[in-house]
Amino acid sequence: MQGQVRIKIHSAGEVERIEREHVRLERFLNDLGETCREFSSKQDCSGCERGTQACCQGRLTSFFYDFLDLVAEHIENEEAIIGRYLANADDSRYFKQHQEAHGLIMGELRRLMEEAVGISKHGQTAEAIRRLHQKISHIFGSHARDYDDHFREIA
Repeated sequence: MQGQVRIKIHSAGEVERIEREHVRLERFLNDLGETCREFSSKQDCSGCERGTQACCQGRLTSFFYDFLDLVAEHIENEEAIIGRYLANADDSRYFKQHQEAHGLIMGELRRLMEEAVGISKHGQTAEAIRRLHQKISHIFGSHARDYDDHFREIA
C-alpha cells in the first residue's frame, strides 16, 4: 500500500488483543492442516480409509463456518480499535481502504471455501485443505504487510 499510515495505539492491551486474534486465526488454520494426515506429504486421499476421508470432509465443512465467524469478529474488533485512534476515521482514505480490504478478504474467503468444497466432493479433500491453507496464508500475509503492520506502534 502506498502512502503508508502509522497509527499509534495508546493501549498495549488493544494491540495485544489484535495480536492474540491473529495468532488464534493462524492456529485455527494450522489445525485444519493437521486434520489431514496427507497434508505435508502432498498425497491424495486414496491411502485413507473412508471413515478418515469423511472425518476430513466434515472438518473442512465445519472449519468454514467457524473460521468465517472468527475472521468477521476479528475485523470488527480491529476496525473499532483503529477507528478510536485514527483522527476522523470516517474521512480517512487509509481507514476506508483498510475496510475495503477486509470486505474483499471476506468475499475471497467465501469463494475459496466454495472452491474447496467442490474439490473435496471429488474425493480430493487433502488437496482442498492444502490449497485453502496456502491461499488463506497468502491473503493474511499480504494484508498484514499492507495494513496491519502500520498500526502496531504504541505511543
